[in-house]
Amino acid sequence: MSDHDFILPAASSTLAVARTNWNASLNAVLQNYYGAALPAAADVNDEGTTGLVDGMLYRDSANGVVYVRDSGAFKGQTGHITRNFTRVGIGTRLCNNLVGASYLGYFEGGKPMGGIKFSGIEVGELVCTVGNSAGSANNRLYLKSANTAAGIVDVSIPPDGGIGVAKLNFDSAVDADVNFTMRNLYAKANNNYDIGTASIQFRDLFLTRKIHSKTALAIGNAGLTITGPTTSSGIYKAPNGVVGAPAYAFTNAATSGLFKSANSTQGTTSISTTVGGTQIVNANTRGIYPGTTATFDLGGLKDAWRSMHATNFYGQATTALYADLAERFEADEALEEGDVVMIGGEKEITKTDRESTPEVFGVISTQPAYAMNSEGGPDETHPYVALVGKVPVKVTGKVLKGQRLVASSQPGIAIAAETKNIFAVVGRALESSEELGVKLINAAVGKL
Repeated sequence: MSDHDFILPAASSTLAVARTNWNASLNAVLQNYYGAALPAAADVNDEGTTGLVDGMLYRDSANGVVYVRDSGAFKGQTGHITRNFTRVGIGTRLCNNLVGASYLGYFEGGKPMGGIKFSGIEVGELVCTVGNSAGSANNRLYLKSANTAAGIVDVSIPPDGGIGVAKLNFDSAVDADVNFTMRNLYAKANNNYDIGTASIQFRDLFLTRKIHSKTALAIGNAGLTITGPTTSSGIYKAPNGVVGAPAYAFTNAATSGLFKSANSTQGTTSISTTVGGTQIVNANTRGIYPGTTATFDLGGLKDAWRSMHATNFYGQATTALYADLAERFEADEALEEGDVVMIGGEKEITKTDRESTPEVFGVISTQPAYAMNSEGGPDETHPYVALVGKVPVKVTGKVLKGQRLVASSQPGIAIAAETKNIFAVVGRALESSEELGVKLINAAVGKL
């Protein structure tokens, strides 16, 4: 092939010989076959009617082609060349429209030749129709595919939006290394087609709304990772799991989480927690139970629950940080820690005010070990009264450890005394003090 190019029509994007510049176009055709050296003038006939010999090139402007004289079958159009010419290898004809192209070779001497349209075009030839305006429906490229009236096929590049559904009805897999932009994607038949396969998957799926599934949505062995908040109006279902492989586990602790315990020691199905493969807690319709009896604690000394509420408490032993048993009683005035009280006054209790009174009842406690009648009222009106145990007591004067304490004449204050009246005793001192004024002394409360 030479370095010379064909001239393209301005109104068409298809390859053709220019209809309006035959001299330049003919030279381009000739140089594509002869090379840089053009054939002799005697070898070329520019639409002449004399001097035609075999092997001579002939330009036919009506057909838009170049022929070679070879004594073969007629290929031209009436009024130009007569017979014995064959198309040169260049395979594109130029016509104003497809109707005009259909009559190429159809008439000879004013009579139909064979009665078959497009008979003047060989199978395998291209026909370029160039209308008078860009974008015209005539600006198309056609292929002669068969020696029939219908044997002409549009092979042009489709215009934007010009590809119909039939053109995309592929009969085998289509590899496309491009991006697709579309509005909606539908399956041809319901529940018959997949997106991806078990061995060839898409990498990521980006959505702004929902995934709808009429059956269970299966998640692969890699699981489901959620990075944001989620809401659901349905039911989340999971396998039962086991203590060493819970149904709901954690990324960095595969043996810790929740599972369904079908045969717990309570005789009913439980939702159980496992930590490191150890069953800790079972929850079922009967209550909350430990995974193993007498093995786990509820809270601890450093991580204690603030309050515990229940109707009944059962156990083998109980302990308390503080050391007295107390109960709430309604007082006729606000009382302080260590005040000595007796039954009387306008309410249930009041401060003692008579020395060695047998009416002495107990001592105000602010941190009871066992607090009874806890909902009886607030501390301001219903303070706790220690009935037995170890509490601080307000005492005036010197006191020796072990001395019995009785009420003094000062309201709510005790003194150390020797007495045989057990009903007057409020408790016994657990420490000594030389201080003469009122102070708090640890004492064991009770008729001791």
